[in-house]
Amino acid sequence: MTVHVSLICPVYKVAAYLPELMQSLLAGVNSEKVEVIFVDDCCPEQSIAVCEQFINERAELIKFQYKVIKQPVNKGQAAARNTALAVAQGEYIGFIDSDDAISPYYWETLSSYVVDAQYDIIEFTFEEFKDTLPEPSKAVATELSTSNLNPFHYGFFVWTRLYKKSIVDELRFPEGMIFEDIFYNVHAFSEAKSTLRLSSCLVFYRKREGSTTSGRTSSYSNLLLNLVNSTTSTIECFQDKTEVISQVVRYSFLVSLKGFTIKERSDRRHFFKQCEKINLSFTPLLKQFDHSVTVKLKFKLSQLICSIGKFL
Repeated sequence: MTVHVSLICPVYKVAAYLPELMQSLLAGVNSEKVEVIFVDDCCPEQSIAVCEQFINERAELIKFQYKVIKQPVNKGQAAARNTALAVAQGEYIGFIDSDDAISPYYWETLSSYVVDAQYDIIEFTFEEFKDTLPEPSKAVATELSTSNLNPFHYGFFVWTRLYKKSIVDELRFPEGMIFEDIFYNVHAFSEAKSTLRLSSCLVFYRKREGSTTSGRTSSYSNLLLNLVNSTTSTIECFQDKTEVISQVVRYSFLVSLKGFTIKERSDRRHFFKQCEKINLSFTPLLKQFDHSVTVKLKFKLSQLICSIGKFL
């Protein structure tokens, strides 16, 4: 049986939320043409046992294929995803975080596009929630305007997209840092020849305290670092290089401003020092591909913010 989609799910310290995820998978991707790969990132409270129990108790109902991989040591979300990518069999690769859930119409909406395999990347939307899962909508999917610059406009989440395996087969997430989705998406979209963006809401994103990106610390500079590193290595693949550079500068400015919300002073200073260094590494690319006065001014403001912030 051909696997059309591999859905990758790292599991770590989310036991309370896994029943909702597992039930949503049963409702949303219960097809033998889908495989779900759970990666236990050496979780101390045995979250993976919740997944295994659910599968065992509903063995007669579950049609989707599944794998459970257990990491020998905790390596973080990026490494867990990379472990799954190495064994994924699907023609398309998708992701879901273990504290989130998918729509019951996930596979129903995407299956025809996946089987047709016309697009390198298929995008869809999400809805945030805190405690109660939103009511899913079965509205007819509308095909929206699209481009290779979509991540800059609609977010860098990997769980709102399916990627044709042939364009990301060698691509891996940078390990040991957060905001790794940015690196993955910039590289994936730089290789994509055709993309599709759908209006359908197919993922429910749980906004919670204690998640990887909920608290702002100096590690927030990883957002800018991943963006600059991935852009530097892929810029030649983008048709509109000037717009890509402009978007990176926009993010540099916004990230720098948000650094002032870091509460601990020494950590805040470290953040601005890191961003100053990252901006410096980006300067040659800016000079090469963007000659807009507005963009250059915004970048200088970003540099000024960092210069000031590292002393406050």
